[in-house]
Formats: sequence, C-alpha cells, structure tokens
Amino acid sequence: MTAPRARGRRLWPRRGVFARSLREERRGLVGWSVGIATYCVVMLSVFPTIHDNKAFAKIFEAYPEVFRKLFNVADFTTGPGYLGAEIFSVIAPMLLALFAILWGSDLAAGEEDRGTIDLLLANPVSRRRVVLEKWAALAVGTLWLGAVLEATLGLLGPVFSLSVGWAGLSAAVVGSAAFALAFATLALAVGASSGSRGLARGVATALAVASYLLSALAPLVSAFERVAWLSLWDQALGHQPLTTGLRLGNLGVLAVVVVVLLAVSLWGYDRRDLAT
Repeated sequence: MTAPRARGRRLWPRRGVFARSLREERRGLVGWSVGIATYCVVMLSVFPTIHDNKAFAKIFEAYPEVFRKLFNVADFTTGPGYLGAEIFSVIAPMLLALFAILWGSDLAAGEEDRGTIDLLLANPVSRRRVVLEKWAALAVGTLWLGAVLEATLGLLGPVFSLSVGWAGLSAAVVGSAAFALAFATLALAVGASSGSRGLARGVATALAVASYLLSALAPLVSAFERVAWLSLWDQALGHQPLTTGLRLGNLGVLAVVVVVLLAVSLWGYDRRDLAT
C-alpha cells in the first residue's frame, strides 16, 4: 500500500489536479457523449414524418394552450419549433444539468468519501487551487457535452430535412450549458461546505427542477410570472434562444451566479475540517 501512495504523490503535482479530474471522468464523458448524440439522432429521425405535415400541425393546434405553453409546443413542424419542443424544452438542458450536478457534487465531497483527500492535500497545492482546478475541469466537461449536442444537431439536422441556423442553435446550447454549470457549481458549494455528496446532489437537483417549473408555469400563474426572473432556467432559456439568439444580459446574470457560488465553494472548503 505504501508504494502506490508514493507514486501518487509524485504524479499528481506534475499532471495537476485539472488533468487528473478530467482523466478520472473520461469514461463518463464518453458515455454521456454517446448517449446525448444517440438521443439527438433518434429525435432527428422522427422529424421527416412531421415536417410540413398539415395533419400534425392541426393536431398540435388543437392541444390546450396550457399544454403548449408548458412544453413549448409551438410551430412544431419547423426546425426551430421542433428542436425547441423536443430537445431544448426540457430534456437536453436537464441532461446536461444532471451530468454536471453529479460531477460537481463529487468534486469536493467525493475525495473525502473515497479517503483520498489526505493524499491529494499532501502535495504542495492549496485547498483553493484544488477547488478551482476541479471546477475548471467540470466546466470543460460541461462545455464538451454542449459541443457534442450542437455538433450532432447542426451537422446531422440537414440529413433529416431539419434546418436551423447555427446562431440560434449555439444560443440554445450555450444557455443549456450555462444553466447546467450554475447548478453544478451550487452542488460544488454545498459539497465543499458540508462534505456530503448526497446533500449536494439533492439540493442542486431540487432547485434545478424548481427553477424549470417556475419558468414553465409563469405564463399560466400570475403569481409566478412576477418572480419568473428569479429562475435561472428563465435567464438561460426563457427567451426562446433558438429564434431570438444570445442575450448577453441573461448570460451575465448566470455568470455572476456562478462566480458567487464558486466563491462560496472556496470559502467553505478552506474553512472546514476535512474528513481524512
């Protein structure tokens, strides 16, 4: 047992916490990439049966307005309308958020659960640097999945007669990734401050779902409409980015939230007695 620990002490400083974090998650990234790409291909393959189909258009027009607003079902037979309803209404942003929350909750608390935190901090590296490099790896991984999502939809869409502009598609993907990264950083903050992966995952997941519900129900409930701006989902995706494009003000709000939560993570991890 002594020899592997010694080797670990020599390797980790040279490769860095950032590289080590990405290396540990490489299989997960591959699996999630394949899963997201497969889901996109399946959804794209359905579009030719709906595209310019007047019968489908009449069916969706007959749906209650409440249903259409809740699930973003509008202009379903066009490329942007179809992607907005089937990909970006719930599934893709939540998949990115789930991946990021699971990873974010493990960044700080996971080392303690596995009993490797003492080995990591035995190296000449500060706690704050550990958190920052781990978060940077998380951000790269989240952006990578966003890139897989955009590349699959953008490159294979025309194969299935689905046309959507790259600007709108990029805006929707960036919004989804920003939403995911915000709640992943929240999971990191809770995990770094409490040392509990379960608590971090529970809090971040519950608030991510609540954020979506607040934004989705806002057009239907006047009380929610007045506070919809508090929803990070509304900030990231509530303005229909597929058709309206990027809104730097909304992204700025998400960036501020991420920075604040990252600062909380650094403070919580730096002050807490770690379980070694």
